[in-house]
Amino acid sequence: MDPDLLTEPEQQLWKAFGRGELVDFADAGAGDPPVIRAEVVTALLLGAVEPETGAAAGIRLRGARITGSVDLKGGAVSWPAVFDGCRFDNGVGFVDSSVRTVRILDSELPVFNGARMRLDGILDLKGSVIAGGVRLDQARVSGQLRLREARVGTGTAIDVVAAEALSVEGSIDCAGMEARGKVLFQALRVSGVLDLSRVRLSCPGERALTLSYASIEGKLDCWGMRVAGEVRAINLQVAAQFGMSSARLHNPGGWAFFAGGLTVGGGAFFAQGFTAHGEFRLVGARLAQNLTIDDATFDNPGAVALNLEQASIGAVHGERLACRGQVSMPGATISGDVNLAGGKLEAGAGDALAALNAERAQIGGTLVMRDMKALGEVRLRSVQLGERLVLDDAELRNPPGRACRLTRARVAADVFCDGMVVEGQFRLPRAVIGGALTLLNVELRNPEAKAIDARSMQVQELQWRPKAVEGSVDLANAMIGVLRDKLDTWPEKVFLDGLTYQALDDDPLTPAGERLDWLDHNVDKDQPQPYEYLAAYYDSIGQPAQARAVRYAREKRRRRDKGPAIRTWSWLQDITVGYGYRPLRALGWLALLLLIGSVVFSVSPPPPLQPGQAPHFNGVVYTLDLMLPVVNLGQKFAFNPGGAEQWLSYFLMAAGWTLATTVAAGAARVLRRG
Repeated sequence: MDPDLLTEPEQQLWKAFGRGELVDFADAGAGDPPVIRAEVVTALLLGAVEPETGAAAGIRLRGARITGSVDLKGGAVSWPAVFDGCRFDNGVGFVDSSVRTVRILDSELPVFNGARMRLDGILDLKGSVIAGGVRLDQARVSGQLRLREARVGTGTAIDVVAAEALSVEGSIDCAGMEARGKVLFQALRVSGVLDLSRVRLSCPGERALTLSYASIEGKLDCWGMRVAGEVRAINLQVAAQFGMSSARLHNPGGWAFFAGGLTVGGGAFFAQGFTAHGEFRLVGARLAQNLTIDDATFDNPGAVALNLEQASIGAVHGERLACRGQVSMPGATISGDVNLAGGKLEAGAGDALAALNAERAQIGGTLVMRDMKALGEVRLRSVQLGERLVLDDAELRNPPGRACRLTRARVAADVFCDGMVVEGQFRLPRAVIGGALTLLNVELRNPEAKAIDARSMQVQELQWRPKAVEGSVDLANAMIGVLRDKLDTWPEKVFLDGLTYQALDDDPLTPAGERLDWLDHNVDKDQPQPYEYLAAYYDSIGQPAQARAVRYAREKRRRRDKGPAIRTWSWLQDITVGYGYRPLRALGWLALLLLIGSVVFSVSPPPPLQPGQAPHFNGVVYTLDLMLPVVNLGQKFAFNPGGAEQWLSYFLMAAGWTLATTVAAGAARVLRRG
């Protein structure tokens, strides 16, 4: 290029290049800025001017207008280029080039194309307006890439930042960037930090940001991000921390954040007012430390809002979480605690969708749902907890369906439900609880159905002192170590068949009569097991009288639904010997009848059957001989009573046989139980 053909502004730039001096036209006054042709810039960067000895050559230009296209495709540039507050009429291209630092600050340009470029230093587009977007596909930057507060794109659904397979040995600073269109960082490699804090991305209904298969060796900072459209980060790897607190993601009806297979070596933070409209998806994610979603909002009503299926997480901090749509974590593995205290979960689709689905999840620590409000089923079927489940003061509402399902759950320690309110069924069939299940001051409401279904549950201690129960309680075949209950709090219908317990915490010892009222609530009153087990318990603690009272009550209750003949026979056993548990009754009847017979026959002795051969008559012995079957005392067949005395003798013989039979039946029953 002939320097004599340069305009005055171009000559200033030409002369300043060798020394790397700033050429500043920012104070040139009103009107159009000075014009620099693109071929002048290209010629300088490709070595048209030799650097001065002892100086650092390069372009440093401020406040100019660049006409034509700055195209350095395939070139090797050894000098830095700095453009501050400039306007480029056409694009800037460094495709396949090898360059040093390039800084285009607070400038305007149609497009920046650095595909496959190799840059040693800084690529800085801070504050620039780039309508046609930035292309950095397969570029290699050794230093830093900055798009801080840049504005790219015009709103069309194109890649306004296309940086697929970009590699940066340093950090990327995009803080405050605004992009109207797609931002593509797929397969990105960054050795330092990727800063996307406060970015504004708008591509509604499309993928606004793609970070899939990217690898970030530092942290990923997305604090305060605003995105209209989908954020996709499949198999993204972040070695340090991932922060998206205070962000707003808006893609209703679709995926707001799709990060299946995400791997984060440090903590992952989506807190401090984080909001996602659309599904937030972390299926199969591997978060070595914590997932923090305190005070976050997930909104996808009638569908899955927060998806942690098969994820592996160190701990989940979700206090005051708000979720419209399902929190889904089947098969998730959390090595520490899951804290959802104070959360508000609303499925938004009735019985068809659970508010919380954690089936088969494995939680090494404590699951805390204290003061949580759930509208929809809380599904914890087959969950495994290494420590406790805390439901104190929780409100679980899903009438008339299942409000909370702990079927086949395994809890190593305690389940605390103090002050809990449940509308719908609370299910615990075959659950195994290594510590205590506390139901103190709870409200259980499921009228006309089971309020609690705890069939075959195993628990070391059950504390039962509810505030209100509407519905039945099913403890059939449950195994309880210690039952601590308040008897007047049991509902009218209780299923107790097969229930076993090692101890009843009664101080002072509750009399059998009060415990029998509890057994009388059993739905199937014909089942003998509840009575037999209670009697065996009283035997085991050295209270045989109480045990007999229970067994006696059991026999009385059995005859209620029997036929007339069996009821009559049962009634005879009751009034005579108390089914073998009241033997003194037989002696009483025997004494009474003996007294009556002795008096009657002593006053009016019967005549001898064979005069002169009969023994001396004794009214007492004669009466006793009549009443004792089989035994012959020599009086019964020696005398022949007549009239009323004859009928009395028949009655005494019949009474004797009846007493003997009922005593034998009662004794056999007692011996069998013994």
